[in-house]
Amino acid sequence: MVDTQDVAASRRAGEQAAGAAKPTSTRHISWDAIRVLGIVGVLAFHATFLAPHTLPGFDMPPGPLQMDFPFGASILIVISGYFAAMTIGRGTPLRWWLRRLARLLPAFWVAVVVIFLVSIVLHPEGFPRPSYGDLVGNLALVHTLLPSVEYVDLSHWTVPVQVCGFTAIALLAWKGRVRGRTATLVMWAVLLIPLAVRYVFMRPGEVAPWASMMMDGTGLNRAHLLIAGVAIYRWSKGRMSFAQLYCMLGVVILAHDKHPPDGDSVIAFAVALVLICVAAYQPAWELPVLSRLAKPISWLAGISYGVYLMHYVIGTIVARHLADLGVPWWGWVPAFVVTAILLGWALTRWVEQPVFTFLTRRLDARQPR
Repeated sequence: MVDTQDVAASRRAGEQAAGAAKPTSTRHISWDAIRVLGIVGVLAFHATFLAPHTLPGFDMPPGPLQMDFPFGASILIVISGYFAAMTIGRGTPLRWWLRRLARLLPAFWVAVVVIFLVSIVLHPEGFPRPSYGDLVGNLALVHTLLPSVEYVDLSHWTVPVQVCGFTAIALLAWKGRVRGRTATLVMWAVLLIPLAVRYVFMRPGEVAPWASMMMDGTGLNRAHLLIAGVAIYRWSKGRMSFAQLYCMLGVVILAHDKHPPDGDSVIAFAVALVLICVAAYQPAWELPVLSRLAKPISWLAGISYGVYLMHYVIGTIVARHLADLGVPWWGWVPAFVVTAILLGWALTRWVEQPVFTFLTRRLDARQPR
């Protein structure tokens, strides 16, 4: 979910900063490692806990192997916020916004159509089947806004959150009007106003319909994830003190606990936030295990968005058909993961990367330098 070109730019910046101290530069994989942590967390939660607990026909993995603390998707959005703050000043806000959409939406649209077709053709007994109205609603990014539209894939809640967040960032950056103290005040408002709305208008049994649509339908209940990434970037560049960062991330963790969905692991999320702060402050992680695994980590990080988009429904359908054949959990869980990685690789190589290259070339040709 993070632009791999932005990650490469971060690495180059870290290498330049370390150039005066070292005669040769090294490849920093800290951000890729955190992205891999996020996508592995998503796969583990969905394969070992969410799917077998909520869908029929699965035998359960042993209790210690059930990962019941989701945090991976939230961390991926925090990283998106970090690199959004890093790249927003490169070119005009409009061009930046169009590049973000060119990275996100074509792969998302293709993933929705493929998942819909697979759900219709290979539909296992007892599984939910999306309608054509659901297909249109998901393609139009209103699946979080309209209760009548069912998700084609449950994991796709992150895409409207990122689109809305990137749109807000581009508007705030228009003509450079929101910066410095003003930017800090806006960030605090985005954190505190949704919390106030939830406490006042969304108490148990007393949820105002307008509040539910504004908060949960638009993704405002997850805006704190993007704010966390922006705050960490501003702190790493000296635009925010550590005390300000500490207070802001404290409110981010509170918001993560209070806003739905229930069950998010606040502890795992907080630990991952610390890792992101470390990567922002010092991107060079000289760890032997990361050096040995650099190639597979970078490869998986490069296809992480495609894996995220394609993994849940199709991976679960494959796993269910294997379970119906008598394959135990130690067979269908790896099949779930392998299916997700193969489909994610295909979506990245055949859709995300070539379409992004095509669209950005046309954009660069039209935009004056």
